[in-house]
Amino acid sequence: MIVVSSIVKKYGNKIALDNISLEVKKGEFVSLIGPNGAGKTTLIRILLTLMKPDKGEVQILGENPFRNKRIFKAIGYVQEIPNYPPFLTGRQVLELSAKIRGVDKSEVKRVLEFVEMENYANSPIIKYSKGMVQRIAIAESLLGNPSILIMDEPNMGIDPIFSLKTRELLNKLKRKDNVSILMTSHELEDVKKLSDRIFMIYKGKIVFSGTVEDMIKEFLGIQVIVETDEIENAEEALKGIEYVKGVFNDGNRLIVKLNEDRREDLLRDLVTSGVKVKGFYIDLNLEEAYMRALRNV
Repeated sequence: MIVVSSIVKKYGNKIALDNISLEVKKGEFVSLIGPNGAGKTTLIRILLTLMKPDKGEVQILGENPFRNKRIFKAIGYVQEIPNYPPFLTGRQVLELSAKIRGVDKSEVKRVLEFVEMENYANSPIIKYSKGMVQRIAIAESLLGNPSILIMDEPNMGIDPIFSLKTRELLNKLKRKDNVSILMTSHELEDVKKLSDRIFMIYKGKIVFSGTVEDMIKEFLGIQVIVETDEIENAEEALKGIEYVKGVFNDGNRLIVKLNEDRREDLLRDLVTSGVKVKGFYIDLNLEEAYMRALRNV
């Protein structure tokens, strides 16, 4: 759906993107992470043909977007800081966008209901909070049921409840409607719960690509959470096991660091030792993995 091949972009002598390549497949959710100034927004602007790369190629839906602008009818976009005319109402913004896109006016009601802005739709943008403006931006991106969504910090300024609603919609779009989604975000909880793959960009280069679990394994190692009411028995059962690197008591649970991914063996050894395991899962601490990745690049 989206293919980026060897993209280079310079601002004077500064290299903003250094040989960037990535792909977003049909129905896949891909997140771009990295610190401010890493190059994420520059890449988004190139995908939207707002600027041209110095080298490399972009394909969206099998087409070169710089040559075939018609493909943008199939693309929804949420910008990082929406800039709407303050005198227009939310409904007017959406109706104007629907008219430009050639979308039926009934779509406006549908997207307003989803973002729970139908009760505020007739108020001018100038009276909206930052989160309300962002809701209108998300509603606008959904007009016409796009097959691709490109989202630059879609949850910026939005309250936690609506953030959860956004996650639910994006999961539904990916699972049911097979929408391909490319998102930049500093909200790592969203990244962890939504992404099929992540690309970490630092100083214009991709320094990691893979799943959330891949990133955590690479930068944190394999940590398994074991929940049990028999902490002492579990600690005793894990003594001397060669693949166990360390065991840390965290109240009513143990954090078990492994030398290699042998989670099945760990669970079996605990159960055969008579430990009643109430919970058993890998520790997906993406925030800590992200911080360690930054320190290592």
